[in-house]
Amino acid sequence: MTLRRFFALLPCLLLAACHSSENGGMPVTMFECDAGEAVMRHVITGLPDLNPGVAKNYSIVLGEISRDGMMTPATDAFVKRFDDLKLEFVNAINLKAHDPDQIVVDNKKFLATFVLQLRVLRQLSPTTWEAETGWSYKKDFGREKLMLESKDGKITVTKAEKLN
Repeated sequence: MTLRRFFALLPCLLLAACHSSENGGMPVTMFECDAGEAVMRHVITGLPDLNPGVAKNYSIVLGEISRDGMMTPATDAFVKRFDDLKLEFVNAINLKAHDPDQIVVDNKKFLATFVLQLRVLRQLSPTTWEAETGWSYKKDFGREKLMLESKDGKITVTKAEKLN
C-alpha cells in the first residue's frame, strides 16, 4: 500500500522539482503575464533621465543574472506589449559588455542599454503579487520591491520600496 502511494505521488514530486524559482516565487516562464507587464511598466516609468538627449536601448530580462552575465531574455511577444511606449527594445541575447568599463551595449548599434530586470514575481493571492526588480544603465543601477493588486481587471503597483 505504501509503495502504491509513493508511485501515485511521484508525478507531483517530479513537477515540484521542475520549479525553477529558488526563492519561493513563480517560475521564470510565468513572469510574462499581466502582472509582469505591470511591473515592467512601473520600472520603465520610474527610470531616471540619464544622459538626456542620447539615444538608448532597453532590454528586459527575467529572473537572476548570473555572475558571468548570463540572462534569460523576455520573449519578443512579451516585449511587443510595450510597443505603445515607442522605445527601442533589444533582445538580451544581443547584448555584450563593452570594454573598458564593461558598459552593456547592443551588438548592432553599440548603444548603451537600460537592462530592466524582473528578478522575482510571487503571487500571494488571486489578486495580489510581490515583485523584485532592478535596472542598470552604464554604471548606474536601482532595485525595488513592489506590491501589486488587481482591481476592476487592472493590475497596479500599490507599494514601491527602494532596495539598497
